[in-house]
Amino acid sequence: MKRSVSICLLILTLAPAIAAQNDARALWLVRSQTLTSDLLKDAADLSSMQRAVLWMKLAQRWWREDPKRARIWVLDAIEVVEQVPNKETPEERQRRLETAQVLLAIITPLDQKLSNRLLTVLSPDKSTQDEGSGTAFALIEAATRILEDNPKRAAELGALALRTGQPSNIDPLFYGLRARDPKLADSLFVQALAVAKQNPGGMFTNILTYVAFPAERGRDANLPVPPDPLRIELLQLLMTFINTSPANGENNNLNCGAVAWLTPLFGPFERLLPQQWPALRQAINTCQSVSPQIQQRIHDYSRNQQLDSVESLLRAAADAKELETRTNYKYRAADLAKEHKDYELAFKILNDLSTDERKLMGESWDSCQWDWAADGAIEHYQNSRFREMNLLLDSVPSDFQPLAKAAFIYRLPKQGASETGPIIQILNDAITGLRRSNIPPADKYNWYFPLLQATVKYQFADANAVLKDAIASLNQVKEATELNTADYLKYIGTPLVEMDEFVVKDALASITLVQTRAHLRLALLDATLQRMRATSRN
Repeated sequence: MKRSVSICLLILTLAPAIAAQNDARALWLVRSQTLTSDLLKDAADLSSMQRAVLWMKLAQRWWREDPKRARIWVLDAIEVVEQVPNKETPEERQRRLETAQVLLAIITPLDQKLSNRLLTVLSPDKSTQDEGSGTAFALIEAATRILEDNPKRAAELGALALRTGQPSNIDPLFYGLRARDPKLADSLFVQALAVAKQNPGGMFTNILTYVAFPAERGRDANLPVPPDPLRIELLQLLMTFINTSPANGENNNLNCGAVAWLTPLFGPFERLLPQQWPALRQAINTCQSVSPQIQQRIHDYSRNQQLDSVESLLRAAADAKELETRTNYKYRAADLAKEHKDYELAFKILNDLSTDERKLMGESWDSCQWDWAADGAIEHYQNSRFREMNLLLDSVPSDFQPLAKAAFIYRLPKQGASETGPIIQILNDAITGLRRSNIPPADKYNWYFPLLQATVKYQFADANAVLKDAIASLNQVKEATELNTADYLKYIGTPLVEMDEFVVKDALASITLVQTRAHLRLALLDATLQRMRATSRN
């Protein structure tokens, strides 16, 4: 009897909380459905191919919550690309197959049977080499999306991609797969080598060198690599290409170009293929005598191995006779100083560049000004050096100060600021400076949107004004980014979902380009569905 009473009391206690949870979920569900209705209205104003992509992206988002409706959208999207118009032009065919590749990348992680229908559309025996590579690219994109949850399936998709074309985006799949299942990675790399052997001098072989020798190719030295036997097989493939007997002077230059291109791999050649190293050494000597440019490149590489300090790079710059070489050494010295967190020295080197050197760097010199200042300010902030943080940001040339401060705000640690006072001042300075800056109006939204998230967090009352500025800038853009591209504005959904629903709804409705409007509504739908799911879990 007592137990029954206790259970009844527990039910009565939990009932209000359960009811509140259900109400909250219902609210987020209604908001998600309203956004979906708006997106379906947008679809009516899109081309048939863009409409298919939008349907597929809606299906992707609703796949768990409303699988029946999501499947209908998927089938509608697939039917669009399955239908071949009478007298289809090459341009129309390319458009249709590119759309099918986008659909394939989205549906493959969700449903294998439906992805097979798209593979039929993209069947290699109907495709040119370029189309096959596009399909392979889409398969690798799908494989990368499911890698964390299903490495085996990701490897299968990778193998299918290699049977279809030569995917240029395969290296992240290799890195991730090797970290999770080295045996699967080894098997896939063997298949990739077989593809590379069909054209040793092609771009795909170059991509594999980044997988097998990431450190030598300038990537993170801690990335996992294939075992030595597989790396040796790749080097032997490269040696075959180098050893191709030249038939004339033009081919000779081509071979020497390959020798110069492989200069970063001379160390692995010497270590892993010692018996063939003398032949490569001879090729190096021959090529140095054939072309002064190739000789310079090989010499620069050999010297670069010793240029491991700011001082040695600056000495090399002082000795360099060519403008391009001198500028490159100075930039590397500044970048190395920045990596060592000596921002004062980095900016001194950067600002001491001559007019011609700055001109050669082009926009890179401009971006270094605000980019490095933002990094340095973050370093000072994390060590509670607020005075130094402000001095560094204020020392940036006035044209770049709003960008430096905006980048700093965007890069703030996600866990939040320990001292909000300095942050709010910098945020306000960034917004005010951005409004007054000479940046083309059509480019400002790229800066307003990153600031919106911080504004919602620290200055909520100003969020509507920042969103208004962002939309006004966005409406200056004359050509929309197609839905085929990645969801490049997805990060905007998080701050938008925190703001007044009706203010945001009106703001998005005022966007003139339908693809852009759909991008933002999809971003908001993502965030809204995430809130609904979080409410269900609590």
